[in-house]
Amino acid sequence: MCSLPMARYYIIKDADQKALYLRDGQLLVGDPDTDSWSAEKICILPNRGLDRTKVPIFLGIQGGSCCLACVETREGPSLRLEDVNIEDLYKGGEQATRFTFFQSSRGSAFRLEAAAYPGWFLCGPAEPHQPVQLTKESESLARTEFYFEQSR
Repeated sequence: MCSLPMARYYIIKDADQKALYLRDGQLLVGDPDTDSWSAEKICILPNRGLDRTKVPIFLGIQGGSCCLACVETREGPSLRLEDVNIEDLYKGGEQATRFTFFQSSRGSAFRLEAAAYPGWFLCGPAEPHQPVQLTKESESLARTEFYFEQSR
């Protein structure tokens, strides 16, 4: 578990109240009430090296020992989980841009924009048990709003 006092843990859900969970090294979205898995507790820490008015955050899983990163592929920006400690990212700051998301609120929901790829947002899948991904802001059916439930 992340030991930094400012670390907060959340269960993150999409607009359909499906939660993020980890399976086979991927962050998926599904319904914990009907399936045999449990929602992932996401550790969130700020990236102090970027503009704080944009609310830059890191998203760590497995107690902060693995973090969500944005990487370039032939198809464009993509998400990947990497074995990097969230506390190390917190101490590193600006060099950790590919692990950073700008958090913006939309009422009670939040959107998470990839700091390394402006205009690309974390997006939930249309079908359950599929991985979260990145999508361009202009895509009209994008499922880019998430709800954060504080956890322990």
